[in-house]
Formats: sequence, structure tokens, C-alpha cells
Amino acid sequence: MDKLVFTCGDVNGIGPEIVLKAFNKISNLKKSSKYYLFIPENVFKKIIELIKPKFEYELFHEENIRNLNSKVTVILQQSVKMNIGKATKESGTASYNSLRSSFNLLKNGTADAVITAPVSKTSFNLAGIPFPGQTELFAHWSKTSNYIMTFLSKELNVALYSIHVPLKKVSGLLKEDVLLNKLSLLQSILKFDLGISKPKIAVLGLNPHAGESGIIGGEEIETIAPVLNRVKGKIYIEGPFSADAFFAKRKYKEFDLTFGIYHDQVLIPFKHINAGKGVNFTAGLPIIRTSPDHGVAYDIAWNGIADESSLIQAVKYARLINRNRRKNATSK
Repeated sequence: MDKLVFTCGDVNGIGPEIVLKAFNKISNLKKSSKYYLFIPENVFKKIIELIKPKFEYELFHEENIRNLNSKVTVILQQSVKMNIGKATKESGTASYNSLRSSFNLLKNGTADAVITAPVSKTSFNLAGIPFPGQTELFAHWSKTSNYIMTFLSKELNVALYSIHVPLKKVSGLLKEDVLLNKLSLLQSILKFDLGISKPKIAVLGLNPHAGESGIIGGEEIETIAPVLNRVKGKIYIEGPFSADAFFAKRKYKEFDLTFGIYHDQVLIPFKHINAGKGVNFTAGLPIIRTSPDHGVAYDIAWNGIADESSLIQAVKYARLINRNRRKNATSK
């Protein structure tokens, strides 16, 4: 049985809407599954006026949680002031509270995986939350230093060396030992979490034309290539590739995952190819966390027009990873 906990995301964005829409579609598909949702009480009362639930659910206030035996359990948190379509301190705090409570269910074994609705980094900042995103937050709670932001889809899987950092800092963060650890982790994740028996990984260069033999930059020669040479024979890996030619020639189709050095290098092609139907997976954590590959979409929030497709795909990947981890645990 899959036991999945959902967060509400930023309450001023599309998070509550896409979660309710997803529940309407998935709650009757997997009879052996259980679903939990943490959401402020007033937000839940408001969202069910917009998105009518087509599923039966049980309501608890967070301070009075008892046995979570229902198929869908909605856990009401403290009501919050809303300002639809805006990043606010209050929405940042509500997002954080939902995330923290979901992690507690993972930690105590009540839930197998968390599916997080989109949050706003601006709201986090306004609320004084010292993390640039959910990826870093779950890594901190999990006490995990070697983790990777990964994006999954049928067409293309990508992962990032650096995450939410300014471009001017990327080169200084590129270290051989860190790169080696991340590539080793990626191979393990592809094999054991995603069930790919012989993973093939492509690594992109940092500079235009992958440095053009050192003419445009030396990181490829000095750092990336030496690491790739060290792991060849242990990991099926190629690179460093020039990013523009790599995607233009659709070389990614020859690999199970493409590893980029900075955020937009791989996320622009990933989101272009998947059109909002990809999944964000935090690889390397002891817990399973997936999320849609898009943001809070303040511009369309609470209009009933948000697309829940990416969230539903996040559910499917959470189930896949949970199933594979169970299989690997029983085979040891």
C-alpha cells in the first residue's frame, strides 16, 4: 500500500487547486493507497467551493490527529490570511508549516512519500525561512549533504550540479570531489530508485562549446574531464558535451539522464520538451519527495484553470520509487 502525503504549497498560488484536482482523479484509481493533505482550515473551506471534491474524506485538526485510517485524510492547520496572486509572509509561513508537518509523517513512518505543491521563494524569504527552496529544506531536515535536484519525464531526465545559486558563483562551486560524489549518487539513483539496470549518463560542460579545448574556459579540462576519466569503467558516462549542440542534435535520447552544471542549462530544454508535465525529484534523500516541475502561477491562481498534470505525474513517480525501494530492501 502506498501512503502519500501532500502539501498545500503557496496558498495564494495554484497549489490547493491542483491538489484537489489531482485527488479527484487519483483517489479512486488505487484502492490500496492512502492520501494525506496538510492545509490551512480556511484555505480548504475556500478551495472546495471552487473545486468540488469527488472523493470521500475525513477531516482532522492537526492538534487532534488520531488514527489515519481513511482513504483520504485532510489535516487542517491554522487558518492564514490570504492575498490571492501575491507572495506574502503569511503564505510563506503556511507553506513551511505544511512541509514541516508532512516531513513528520515521513519520519514516523505514517507516510511513504511526500508530493509537494509549488511554493514561492519570495514568500519563503518574507517569512524568514532561510532556504531557497523545498529541495534544500528537505535535505536539511534529512541531514543529507549529497543530494541532487533531478527532473524526470518519459522524454528526458536531467539533474543539476548546482541549484539555486547565481551564475557568477557556479564556477567556484565546481569541485572534483563533489562532482564525483554526485555522479556516483546519480548512477545509484537511476539503478535502484528508477529501476534502470545499466544507466547511461551524459555530462554537459560549463562553458560555451564545452570550453573549446580551454579557449573559452578551463573548467572542462581542469575539473570535469578528469572526474569522468576516473569513473569510466565503473559508470557508463560520456562528456563533457557542448550543451547547445547536445540538445539541438537530440543526443539526450541516447542517455538515461543528462547532468547539467547549472540550473537553466538543463531546465530550459526540459520544460520546453515536457510543457509542464515533468516531475521534480530530490535524489539522494532517505525519504521520497516529488513535486511538479512548475511554480506557483500567481497569474492564474484560484481561477479554476490550473493544470494538475505535473502533480499527477509526481504521484506516479513517487509510487514507482517507493515500489523500487521496497523491492531492493526485501532483496538484501
